[in-house]
Amino acid sequence: MSGLSRNDCPGNAGIGVRIAPEYAIDKQGLKHPVNFQAGLNVVTGKSSTGKSALIEIFDYCFGSNENTIPKGVITNSAAIYYVALAVNEQDMVIARDPNLATKAFFRRVDAFDSEEIDREYFSSSYFRPLNEFKKHLRDFFLDIDDVDESLAARANRKFNQKAPTPSVRSFTSFMLQHQNLVANKHALFYRFDEKEKRDQAIEHTKIFLGLVDQKFFHLSQEKERLSTDVKRLERQKETNKRTAENYKQKVAPVLSQLYALMGFNDEPISLTKVLQHPQDAKDQLDSIIVAEKIVHSSDAMTQRYEQLKLARNQKTSELRKLQRQAASINKHIQEEELFVENVKRFNSPQHVHISAMVCPFCHTEKDNLRQSAERLQQAITKVSGNLAQARPMKAKFQSSLIEVQRDTEIVSKLLTDLNQQIAEIEKVNQQLAEQKNLYESIIMQKAKLFALLDTLNMADDAELDREIKELKRELKKITDALKEYDVQKGLAAASVKVNEYMASIGSHFEFETSYKPINLHFSFETFDLYHLTPENEKIYLRSMGSGANWLYCHVTLFLALHKYFVELGEKCAIPSVLFLDQPTQVYFPNFNRDNSATFEEQKKQEAEQRKIHSVDQNIDEDIKAVENLFSQLSIYCNDLQLSNGFSPQIIVTDHADNLTLSNGFDFEALVNGNRWRTRGLIVPAPELQGDS
Repeated sequence: MSGLSRNDCPGNAGIGVRIAPEYAIDKQGLKHPVNFQAGLNVVTGKSSTGKSALIEIFDYCFGSNENTIPKGVITNSAAIYYVALAVNEQDMVIARDPNLATKAFFRRVDAFDSEEIDREYFSSSYFRPLNEFKKHLRDFFLDIDDVDESLAARANRKFNQKAPTPSVRSFTSFMLQHQNLVANKHALFYRFDEKEKRDQAIEHTKIFLGLVDQKFFHLSQEKERLSTDVKRLERQKETNKRTAENYKQKVAPVLSQLYALMGFNDEPISLTKVLQHPQDAKDQLDSIIVAEKIVHSSDAMTQRYEQLKLARNQKTSELRKLQRQAASINKHIQEEELFVENVKRFNSPQHVHISAMVCPFCHTEKDNLRQSAERLQQAITKVSGNLAQARPMKAKFQSSLIEVQRDTEIVSKLLTDLNQQIAEIEKVNQQLAEQKNLYESIIMQKAKLFALLDTLNMADDAELDREIKELKRELKKITDALKEYDVQKGLAAASVKVNEYMASIGSHFEFETSYKPINLHFSFETFDLYHLTPENEKIYLRSMGSGANWLYCHVTLFLALHKYFVELGEKCAIPSVLFLDQPTQVYFPNFNRDNSATFEEQKKQEAEQRKIHSVDQNIDEDIKAVENLFSQLSIYCNDLQLSNGFSPQIIVTDHADNLTLSNGFDFEALVNGNRWRTRGLIVPAPELQGDS
């Protein structure tokens, strides 16, 4: 495969991704290749040759909904854009046809062979809907189908839709640094200007870093389900408790009245047993509540009557006390309202005029009165201020009133129940006085009791307890399983690692003196980046002066990220590819108009422009900074290759050329034939507009 061997993507290096060639096929069927190798790649050339189009072509082929390839000769000439990828042990070709905006091409191959590629290679049978293409491509990096941690949250979505699953499009945020982004002080990541895409990328990072898998989400859903079931059963148990109390209040007086009518001083069947086993109680009462067992000589009815009247008197007294409390609180509320209103109307005097006091005998002026007046004014001002600052108590009064009102309702209900029971006894006594049959009254009371018991449907709390215990046991197992993931700890540890790498990588770049030693901090939870000063002051990217600082922050962060991705191995899903488009623009802003035949000629023109505009910065110093940047990129790739057997593939498109690298590496080897000064992506190089 062109520029790429199998050994470049070892199986123990995670999702080893390499771009082999990136191509355009023009409308005449001619191929226009850009060959990439492992490690650092440089595409250098003058303006308007299509360098910046490479990152856009890759983005387009990688599933972008929008074709952002700069309009010009490239877009006018190209019929197909395609990229050859190696993902671990699998080679594939992905492509886009601008005439098929909603589709993308995907074809797996045993081994990529550029000789096989022609216009007919891109058969329509390999084109599929764009969404399907992105899902299919994602499956080579991730095995995940459901990322909902909460099924309740899903139920609240329209049509019960699943949460968006990770997309390969989120990968591009970690892979692409466009020309307008690589030295941007307001933004770090591609696509983060769209909140939804930003939030999804951040939310899915725990998946990309291998901190969670599909099992995690299923366990989270099961935890939610079990927790919901436990809460439901506990609520049921509490409801049963309240229901039991409610039935107790209904059944107790009826049962007591029945026993009193029978003349029983003792309860043959307790209230508790009646409530626990209502149907059994009915059978037992049928054998007890009979005419032969009536105790005519008993005073049970009289005793019960007196007890009820005593209880009524107590509750009546309690109710009156609560009513007095409510009246008192209402009075306080009214006084509070009046007080606040008066405070609003109260104004202290701003000026006090005192006429001079003269002694009638010696005609000497005295200032005693003036001093007293001033002290009075000060006192009034102080009182006025204190009144104005007085904290209203109305809210506290109102809260107390509500509590009293609730207690009043409870006592009133109890009092009503007592009055009803007393009225029933008095009714029975009246009937007996009129020589009505006692047993008839007993039968009516028994029928009333049995009607209540027929509605009694008490759940078995023992069964509920058993179910709750079993659910909690299952819940603990799942909770313990979820603890193994510990996402927050994992994200924090990842941030620590990246910060450690940034400290090392950043020390080799030309940050301004005020930021040396650079101490960058990045959070995987917020995706914020800042420099921490020795005084623990956080200086965010937007507050750091100069384009060079912004550039090195971007480069330092992304190199640290990709080093961490490589070291994660198979756990990490993010492809180890990084595009840097025009990173040296901060040193050579005039190079956007680079039309020189050689880089040396362009440097001379840049030097002359600086003299004309009285720019003090020496171009040779800037060249040294640029050479250091490329040297560090080369060293970075070599070091990772040596330590991990695998290096990220870094593709730099830039004007810089013929650089001398400090590590002795041959710059020409990095260019690898991709020098565009007499040609461009479309050969020969025409004058393109809007592409540098």
